[in-house]
Amino acid sequence: MSLTNPLETSADEPFVVGESDFAYFSEQPQRCESGAILLCVSGSARVEVDQVQGLARRDTLVFVLGGWLLRIAERSDDFRLAYCAFSRDLFAEAAYRIEPAFFRALHDQPISYTVASIAEGAAVWLKMADYTYRDRENLFRNTIIKNRLQNMLLDIYDKYQRYGVRRQRTPEVGTRLQELFHRFVALVHENCTRQREVSFYADRLCISTRYLSTVVGKAVHIPVKEFIDRAVLTEMKMLLQSTDLSVQQIAFRMHFPDQSYMGRFFKKYTGQSPTEYRRMKR
Repeated sequence: MSLTNPLETSADEPFVVGESDFAYFSEQPQRCESGAILLCVSGSARVEVDQVQGLARRDTLVFVLGGWLLRIAERSDDFRLAYCAFSRDLFAEAAYRIEPAFFRALHDQPISYTVASIAEGAAVWLKMADYTYRDRENLFRNTIIKNRLQNMLLDIYDKYQRYGVRRQRTPEVGTRLQELFHRFVALVHENCTRQREVSFYADRLCISTRYLSTVVGKAVHIPVKEFIDRAVLTEMKMLLQSTDLSVQQIAFRMHFPDQSYMGRFFKKYTGQSPTEYRRMKR
C-alpha cells in the first residue's frame, strides 16, 4: 500500500497521471489541494467526496476539485484508481467560461456510475493524458494537457446534461449555502473584469461580506477575495494567451487604474510580469 499522496501537484508539475490504491486517503478525510478525475479500474471501495458518499466499483468516475475532502474506506485488496490530478490554476484555465451549472453538477454529483461507453471514453482520455505526462521533452506539454483537460471537462458536462448521473445519496445539509455559492460563481464570471471588491458581490446577493466569506470558505476553502482574484487572473491569462491586445489595452479592458497596477497584481500571483508570461506561453 502507498501512503504518499498520489494527487500532489506543484508549480513545476501542474498535473500528474497514474494509478494507485489510494491508501493515503484511507484513515480519515484528507483535503485535496489539487483537483482530480478518478476512474475505478478494479476492486471496490466506499468513497466520500465532500460529504457525498458512494460505492466505487469498476468504471465508476469520481471527481474532486481543489479544496474538497476525500476519503476512501472499506477498500478491497484489488482496489485501484486511475487518475489525472491538476492544480487549481490549471483547472481554472481549462474550465474558462464553462457555465456555472457545471460546478453545481460536479459538487452535487461527484461520484458517477456511468454506462460502459462513457467509462471507455474516460479510460482512453486517461491514457492520452498519461502519454502527454510522460512526454517530458514536449515543448507544448502543459498546453496540450490543459486542452485535454478542457475537452474532458466539456465531455463530462455533456454527459451530465444528457444522461444524468445516478448516485446513492444526496445530502440535504448546506443546500442554502450551496445555492448562494453557485450564484456567487455566476456573478464572478459575469463581473470580475469590472468588479473585484467583496462588497459588490455581497450586495448583489443581499448578504453581508462576512456571511459571503463563510459561504465561499465552506465551498472551496479559500478566502472570498482570493476566489475573485483567481477569476480575474484567469481572465488576464486568457487575454494574454489568445489575443494580440497590448498589456495597456488589457489593463483598460480589465478596469485596472493603469498598466503598472495590473502588472503588480499579476506578478503577485504568478511571479512573472504579464509580458514575461505572454512570451513564455507563445
